[in-house]
Amino acid sequence: MPSPFPGMDPFLEKTPIFHELHTQMLADMQSQLQLQIRPKYVARLERHLSEGSVWGLDIETMDRKEPDVAIVKGESGRSPSPPRLIVKEAAAVAIEELTAEELELRKQRRIVIYVNQRPRLAVTGIELLSPSNKKQGTLTRERYLEKRSSAMHGGLHWVEIDLLRGGARPEIPIDVPPQTDYLAYIAQATSTGRRHSLYPWQLTDPLPVLPIPLLGDDRAVIDLAASFRWAYDRIAADDEAEYAASPPLPPIREGFTEWMDDLLRSAGWRS
Repeated sequence: MPSPFPGMDPFLEKTPIFHELHTQMLADMQSQLQLQIRPKYVARLERHLSEGSVWGLDIETMDRKEPDVAIVKGESGRSPSPPRLIVKEAAAVAIEELTAEELELRKQRRIVIYVNQRPRLAVTGIELLSPSNKKQGTLTRERYLEKRSSAMHGGLHWVEIDLLRGGARPEIPIDVPPQTDYLAYIAQATSTGRRHSLYPWQLTDPLPVLPIPLLGDDRAVIDLAASFRWAYDRIAADDEAEYAASPPLPPIREGFTEWMDDLLRSAGWRS
């Protein structure tokens, strides 16, 4: 069953259901991009941007080191008798428990578009904000802002999609219209700086199709509405959304409450 809302569904703006929606939408967005950008580029779903990582290494010129342990076959074709192994016990063991914020960081995913060659160079980062990204004073938000700043100063295009009415939006160098419920922010790297674009919309609006900058004049698009519909069905969101009650905070903006009631009533969710 589809969502009764024409765009983003405010009843899904809570954990844990939003995390499921977040994951599935990213997967569909990645699939959309692959059809458009290959073979010149490739889109990956990653925890981290691979800046300065193994993507930049030339595999052909790397030293080839013999393995520390090798399993070989004997002349008869059978494996030789295993040697007697004496496993040394550790002198000391220390267990580190990660904080809830650090565990949350491990779950974070984003789409990164690379030039499909070796070494792979990152071109565009696409972030779908999670509730923890918009919670001030948290490690998750701090790490996100650091990663965004590093990517943008490193010359990457940055696409930030906010489908959450609540929380504190990360600062951007463009004034956001006061009647904005959701937005997408695109920072496009240029030869002389960055071009900042804002795409705001309201609860009553459909989810937009966003342009995704690549190298030069290359472009792709992401159909957010299609990704949302696919993800909504994938996670059976109608079983979790409590349409008979009030949506999660913040409250629906003045003037939209009656519209929402009529919408849910006509869809059969309210009497």
